[in-house]
Amino acid sequence: MTNPATAPRVSVQALVSEAKTVGSTELVKFLDATGRNVTDIYRGNTTWTAILRRADLLPSPTAPVPGEEALLKRMHSFLHVDDPERAAAYQQFAGDDAPGYEGLPEWEQTLARMLFFNLWDKGGFSSYAEGLASLRTQHTVRNELGQLLTYLMRTPRERAPQPLTGPHAHIPLSIHHAYNRSEILAAMGVARLGGQLPGFFAQGVLWDPANRTDTLLITLNKSERDFSPTVRYRDYALSRTHFHWESQNSTAPTSTTGQRYQQHAKQGTHVLLFLRNSKDTATGKAMPWTLLGPATYERHTGSKPMAITWRLHHPLPEQIWSHLPSIPPTA
Repeated sequence: MTNPATAPRVSVQALVSEAKTVGSTELVKFLDATGRNVTDIYRGNTTWTAILRRADLLPSPTAPVPGEEALLKRMHSFLHVDDPERAAAYQQFAGDDAPGYEGLPEWEQTLARMLFFNLWDKGGFSSYAEGLASLRTQHTVRNELGQLLTYLMRTPRERAPQPLTGPHAHIPLSIHHAYNRSEILAAMGVARLGGQLPGFFAQGVLWDPANRTDTLLITLNKSERDFSPTVRYRDYALSRTHFHWESQNSTAPTSTTGQRYQQHAKQGTHVLLFLRNSKDTATGKAMPWTLLGPATYERHTGSKPMAITWRLHHPLPEQIWSHLPSIPPTA
């Protein structure tokens, strides 16, 4: 199978031609037969349904229903799903016999909101129940999402998901698994209709008073195109158990935020670290973050920004550690 980071971009017309040759509407069969990477399907605004339509492989009627096109363009935001529980939950909520949102237990409601905001990151409905119920008419969208999640879960898992525990046990996130901004904010309970919406959230730090948690969304490689010099902080792993992170330029050790970082263990607050290598993937889509888990303050130097060393409660596994860049030289 080709490496999506180094493979040349395949044209939509080539994918359509290959789909005609394979002659199947099943994504798994197409990828197996052609050796294509699933990311080839979701470059730009391309989707599996769009390819099938152009290849005349969809049964009639093939005209999209209202709202279908926008939802299909969100399918790329599920490419990172890498744990069976989340995939199964998303498939259930998008299935023919999807349960009503209001009757779900709290844990399942949170997973349902993660799906909701992954599809509608800027809202658009008066309630989660209304939005999720609208999927019942979106047969093509549900079919593509189901096929995509089925394909993603075919890959053997290197380890069983390790859920958050203690004060975060109610949050359906797993250590060393990948999540996008919509899923993180929904899981934390920060994203909500009538309030903060993921599509309008651009910060890399979040103080969540409900969970008494500072959530740090860290991007290692900050390009000149995406990050101004004033926010090109020096963040990097010191070892498998320690991480160097720089606060925002406005944070001094004596500030409320600076004091909370230093005194969080005594004050009963918490810190969660999320990490990604760069802002975008090789396909031009937003790169998800990997949850490193809870961390404890050890020391800091400087002010505005504070250069903090965090001790990770869960050592970085080899598959993450081996792909991290080396420690940058001292400025």
